[in-house]
Amino acid sequence: MTRASWWRLFGRGGSGGGPAEGERPGSGAVVADPGEVTAVTGAGAGLPGSRIAARGEGAVGVGGHMQGNALGDGSRVTYIGRQTVVQVLRDGSSVAAPDVRRAMGRDDVAGAVGSDELREALADWRPGTAVPAAVSFALLVRWQRELVAEERPSAAADRMACAVAGLMECAVTAEFLAGLLPGALTSERLSAAARLAGLPPGVLGADPLRDLLEYAVFEAQPLTAAPGAALARVVAALVCLARADRADTRLTEWAGARGLLVQLNDAIDEFTRPAPGLRLVISLADVRKGSGGEAEYWLTRDGRAIRTGEPVSLPHERAGVVEAVRRALAWARGHLGADEPLEHVDVAAPVSLLADLMDRAWALEDESVGTFTLGARHSVLMRWSGRLGPDPSVPDVADITEINDAARKALQEMSCRGEPVTWLDREVFRPEAERLLRHELATGRLGPAIGFGEASPLDRALTTLLPYAPIVVWPRPGAPALDDAFRARVRTYWHRQPRDFADAYRKHESSHTPDTCLCDLHAVSHDETWLNFCWTITSRTVSAPKETW
Repeated sequence: MTRASWWRLFGRGGSGGGPAEGERPGSGAVVADPGEVTAVTGAGAGLPGSRIAARGEGAVGVGGHMQGNALGDGSRVTYIGRQTVVQVLRDGSSVAAPDVRRAMGRDDVAGAVGSDELREALADWRPGTAVPAAVSFALLVRWQRELVAEERPSAAADRMACAVAGLMECAVTAEFLAGLLPGALTSERLSAAARLAGLPPGVLGADPLRDLLEYAVFEAQPLTAAPGAALARVVAALVCLARADRADTRLTEWAGARGLLVQLNDAIDEFTRPAPGLRLVISLADVRKGSGGEAEYWLTRDGRAIRTGEPVSLPHERAGVVEAVRRALAWARGHLGADEPLEHVDVAAPVSLLADLMDRAWALEDESVGTFTLGARHSVLMRWSGRLGPDPSVPDVADITEINDAARKALQEMSCRGEPVTWLDREVFRPEAERLLRHELATGRLGPAIGFGEASPLDRALTTLLPYAPIVVWPRPGAPALDDAFRARVRTYWHRQPRDFADAYRKHESSHTPDTCLCDLHAVSHDETWLNFCWTITSRTVSAPKETW
């Protein structure tokens, strides 16, 4: 999505829905005398004919529709809809919020991203006008007045209004965070917040807080998300990392005034949700195509086995796999208390079986394992058993500990990459190109997550990639084309893996909005918790007693 487009989009949307002409606004709104309000943020703030809104004590909400008379014509100033507003009184009285007053005193409020957006917008609005080296808040206010005074709206004026409004919002939110989290806004924590919020690496520069906020406002806003959702995620990430009180009234008022309370709470819940500790791990590593084998299974907590089941023999056919899962689930339920519901199931298989299980529209989650199908009550993640023990179909792996250590380091370095997934063309899987591909993989240049659109056959692609990449993804049958839009969606929602990978079945079955998750991807994924479990197996430290059903 282009810079500031969500400001433009939201500023033109809606049909109003606020107090009628001359009516007092609802709770929390402010009716100002003519001429008092001199600065307004929001997509519609600079549009001629806008009624300037005010709510609370200054900086307020995102969104909605502005209508009524222009500023300064003698009419009362009324809050309509949920437009972002900054109220600044000319006499500097205390009606203006402290965050706004502090922002007003700043002589330079534009960072790298904001300056680029402002430069492009100003070139369209007033060709030949240069952006000053330092853009003050007062200059933004002056531009906003001039935009309001224009008789006819235009696309250029609209974009300029968006740039001005976005910079005002960033300036005020920076002051808000400085007051809310004193001493917590360090470079290290801001960098961690960017990663936690799902922003790509490299967004922070010489002024990390300003860079972070401007990227969230101008660059990171998903088209289908609520306006301001990316900014709410950044604020939530900082709150969580600083261990601040999510019930702090300053925080809830900031979010509520912008119409972002739900988005803020959702993000805090996401960032503070503990990783699933209890898992059932089923290993099909011993299963050989055409001859069957034994399935092993464990109950694990936080990457360590707490119970080990007795191996069960099964044929290679899919029906044998389903039976192994059914019996393992029954065994696990027999060892868990009523207050320990089992939700997460990991299925590890060799490449030959993974390709057979995942190469078609058939899904393990669709199979009945009792009264319900597996995916109805469980989240399932597919793993490669070659990280637990030798996989005969991948003979090039000489040391399992080496590839697991490399995977751990690659996962830790994932946040340093501009693109989370390296996408490969189908040509790289051709025999004549395979040597070069393996060289690129061996040097680590392709990163920890690798995706492809088409590979024939699938087992050849997995055999090549899985020893080197802890995460391998490809579109599910019936998924949208692997075009730029699909890849952009993966990039935007990558922070949700592996949760989205595990919940893919339920997201599809519940008609989950397809462009807000990763459920269109098949994945063989290995996180650090899984690698910890692999370490206990490969180092022979599992000492849990054998159990039988």
